[in-house]
Amino acid sequence: MHTLFVTDGIVLQKRGVGEANVLAVILTEELGLVRALARSARAEKSKLRYGLEPLSRGTFSLIRGKYEWKLVGAEQMSSAYLAPVVARRHIAARATRLLLRLINGEEPMPALYQTVLRGLAALVQAQTQSQEDALECVLVLRILSHLGYLPNTPELSPFVVSDEFGRELAARALKARATLVRSINESLGATGL
Repeated sequence: MHTLFVTDGIVLQKRGVGEANVLAVILTEELGLVRALARSARAEKSKLRYGLEPLSRGTFSLIRGKYEWKLVGAEQMSSAYLAPVVARRHIAARATRLLLRLINGEEPMPALYQTVLRGLAALVQAQTQSQEDALECVLVLRILSHLGYLPNTPELSPFVVSDEFGRELAARALKARATLVRSINESLGATGL
């Protein structure tokens, strides 16, 4: 008998497999990054169909098979991260691509999950282009920090220590944007990906 895991998560990516199946990549709080196969999820009668949109948050029911995870249930809680502004969707997509590049395997990372959740929520509520850019820098810095790719320096610690995103933080990040971007680029260069 297989164990059913029910967990909250964010769909980072979905891809069609075969005629009606979907391979969903979900960042979960308890399981980490999970690649799960949803059988017949593209069929019109499928109940999973609408819960697997990229950047949607939901509760997912997963079963660990012999070789892969199987997605047996999805209940969409929010699609708020699908920002109506195209530029914000592009920023969110870049953040998810970064996560997909840097996370290898399944490992519970609740702090990373909460950071991504709060970062995407703050990004949706950004009011200006400069706020969007600043929040993207902070989100990427925190992702790199959680994954161990960011050096611990005094100039970066104000942006990495807290897990809150706000206007004050965006204003400080905007002033230090050149330093933040340089640190991000150096860290990404060190990953070798």
